[in-house]
Amino acid sequence: MAGGARMLTCAWQSAQLVENCPATRPIYLNAGAKGHRLGNSEGSVLIPWYIFNAWSQTRCKQSEAGSIPTCRASRELLVDSAPRQPYPRAASAEPMASTARSIARPRAAPTRCHGRTRGTRPVASPRASSSASSPPSSAAAVGARVDAYYQWSRFPGRVHYERSGDPATCKRHVLLLHGFGVGTFHYDAQLRDLADDDTCVWALDYCGQGSSWPTASSPDDDAIAGFQYGADTWRDQIEHFVETIVGAPEHLYVAGNSLGGYLAVYLAATRPDLVAGLFLLNATPFWGFNPSDPDDGSALGKLAPWRGALPTPRWIRAPLRTYWDSFRSVENVRGLLGLVYGAGGRERLDDELVANIVAPTENPHALDAFCSVVWSPKSALGFDDMLVAVNEETKRGRMRVAMLYGRDDPWVVPLWGQRLKRAVRDADYYELGGTGHCPAHESPKTVNDIMRRYMRWHGGEGDKPELSADGVGSLIDGKARNPFEKFDEWRYNRGVQ
Repeated sequence: MAGGARMLTCAWQSAQLVENCPATRPIYLNAGAKGHRLGNSEGSVLIPWYIFNAWSQTRCKQSEAGSIPTCRASRELLVDSAPRQPYPRAASAEPMASTARSIARPRAAPTRCHGRTRGTRPVASPRASSSASSPPSSAAAVGARVDAYYQWSRFPGRVHYERSGDPATCKRHVLLLHGFGVGTFHYDAQLRDLADDDTCVWALDYCGQGSSWPTASSPDDDAIAGFQYGADTWRDQIEHFVETIVGAPEHLYVAGNSLGGYLAVYLAATRPDLVAGLFLLNATPFWGFNPSDPDDGSALGKLAPWRGALPTPRWIRAPLRTYWDSFRSVENVRGLLGLVYGAGGRERLDDELVANIVAPTENPHALDAFCSVVWSPKSALGFDDMLVAVNEETKRGRMRVAMLYGRDDPWVVPLWGQRLKRAVRDADYYELGGTGHCPAHESPKTVNDIMRRYMRWHGGEGDKPELSADGVGSLIDGKARNPFEKFDEWRYNRGVQ
């Protein structure tokens, strides 16, 4: 039994660190005339990130003179000079009112390279600012793709997001929530191709993920003290983003992959007034192991030595550092991705993908964020209770739920999708053949096609899609098929009776 528990714990930790397979967006270092790039069809060069960051810091010193770095690491080092108040150690669970300033820049149209679409990193000068009360459309031509940051008073840093489409004229909005360990780059294909005259697409980096990091130079800075990376914090961040940056539109669809699916369900269950529909892409049905209530009487609740509030105790950080450095290595990340991608998405496993995953782990706060995530408590509301609340909304016709699940996912296997379908009976279950844990990245054309047609149908235009245009995704009943699934279904039916 103990061996099985250890095996499950190792599997869970593996899933938490690189459980989402991200990123079609390449990282180009436009540093001078020669330029640097990571990977092409003829080979690849992985530039050590300590050199990358040193170059970035040098370039960022020029920002006051109007020179704006173009690469991802440089961009996240551009911090505002406004002083920040320390994060309160006893933060309320209620969302805190805050002001947000966004710094946005337009993105140029992606270019084609060796048969794939690759984004570029244009420089917008000067960088434009806008208030949180309205999207930063002033930063670029209406409808242009925008990279932006805003400030959330509960987070001692800057939060990154992207947007495509015109929020002032669109009929509907889509918010994309990524999996653990990645960022908005995971949804490059959706930001590029799903947005149109009727649809505005948003993607958000959670605090401590992607390009959303504290601005303090040291993880032990007092400004960070008390902050906790975890499901409840991220739910509050998403709620604030929807209300403040997106503007709480009437027709908002929230799409989430893996951890992002968990958080999408969490938001819909606790703030159904903000969500018109959910797109769940291999949503993880659990998150965290530390009890949400330390006084619940459980042994773990009594014995847990830390609950994720920064700063990280040195006796936790030190032993985890070696494991962390090994786990986030290029070789290990590449191997893990190979395990979770389906056969149809293996061609998308390239150097750019791996580099985009590894890059955020070089942030000086990354190890502490990882430690906090591992030790932070479970969400205040359990996943099963979230599904009960969402099911009530669907039964009353106030919310639609569509599941786009990769059939070949070794982590969120079809059994978990079937359980969700049983809990939310009106959910529409689309199964994607040859697709693993990351449908939006592995099968972007399939996902975009189903999402677009589904939203139009929900808005009264056309029919509900039953098959994707490429034949990869199809609407199924979600019934059990193999003996394990049938046994699980039998147990569920017994419990219902």
